Amino acid sequence: MTFFPHTWVLSLLLLTTPSATSQESIPIKVAGGAVLVPVRVNDWTLNFLLDTGSQSSSIDPSTATDLKLTPHGTKRIQKNFRNLVVDVTEVGPVRILNTDFPRVELSEVNLAPLSKALGTPVDGVLGLDVLQDISFQLNYSKQTLVIGPLAKLGTLGTAVTLRRSTGQFLVNTDLISVPTELVLDTGTNSTNLSSATWNLLTKKWTPRLVVEGIQRAGNPTSPAILACLPSIRLGGVTLTNQAVRAQTRSDAGAFSSNNFGGILGSDILRQFEVTFDLKKDTVYLAPDVHYTIDPYRYTTVGIQIARNDQGMLQIMSVWKNSPAAKAGIEAGDLIRAINGQSVESQPLEEVSSKLHAKEGTEVKLEIERNATSSTIKLPTQTLLCEQ
Repeated sequence: MTFFPHTWVLSLLLLTTPSATSQESIPIKVAGGAVLVPVRVNDWTLNFLLDTGSQSSSIDPSTATDLKLTPHGTKRIQKNFRNLVVDVTEVGPVRILNTDFPRVELSEVNLAPLSKALGTPVDGVLGLDVLQDISFQLNYSKQTLVIGPLAKLGTLGTAVTLRRSTGQFLVNTDLISVPTELVLDTGTNSTNLSSATWNLLTKKWTPRLVVEGIQRAGNPTSPAILACLPSIRLGGVTLTNQAVRAQTRSDAGAFSSNNFGGILGSDILRQFEVTFDLKKDTVYLAPDVHYTIDPYRYTTVGIQIARNDQGMLQIMSVWKNSPAAKAGIEAGDLIRAINGQSVESQPLEEVSSKLHAKEGTEVKLEIERNATSSTIKLPTQTLLCEQ
């Protein structure tokens, strides 16, 4: 979320140190692998994406207008797939539970594509400019964020030393037997390898299955594929049979650089309780005993979906050689119902779950194309990471 905003220019102005000294627990919302944190800005409670892959914090321009914020300048930022010139505004105080930041500089970035992809409003982004000044523990399965001194955060797990580079934090990982540095990125829901990293991998290893036709939600990007890695090792822990994206080289943004390894996303991070001590360039990984692998994550009909500007459920992409592709379903088609039930008001994750089931399960889609409706029956098929 790979589809979430990332910037490379430090933009936060903290005039004093954050004021929290005791442990604080915040209920968070996890949507599509993204962590949304309630943040108080000028007496408004807003939803901010927790994003360690973004150097600077940001706010959606429509939210900035609602708050009557006035830009005081512009700056250039680099995201994963784009370079932008954006307005910047200053706001304060910003409060995360009882932790105060008196003045924060925010980039104005359009977050509407992210909101549509997650199926829930996203008002802003908490970047490293804020997050590197607090220690916190994130548990995806419990949907909690605990802020406080490291000594009060309980069992921390295995320490993983990070390397700062260009204002971001890089994690040493072994992809099969290839050492790689990936950006620590809670703001995207999938681990995404650059074309350079993928080329190194495939010189030593040939994937048995590859899924083509992967599309990033929101703004268009260069084509990507999905592949299943036999092993990924980080922090002394080895994960097996792990799906990752591999991105062709982008025309702009971080993925346009030959020196960029890729991003480590929440698909891997959510398997742990993660404690962040970014002031000391360290995270701690403790395997989450409550994490469960969805056995049907890649046993599906082979489509990606999102809400369009009108709020209708639209097919973003159709995976090559999938049941959907074989049935003639196309990107841009609308889904009106699944198994006879309207999807108009259903949350995106609930709709997505109906497209995954034991191999051979029939899924009945009511499709609309050019104002013409049709019903198509598709079998689910294991397209990747066979058990």
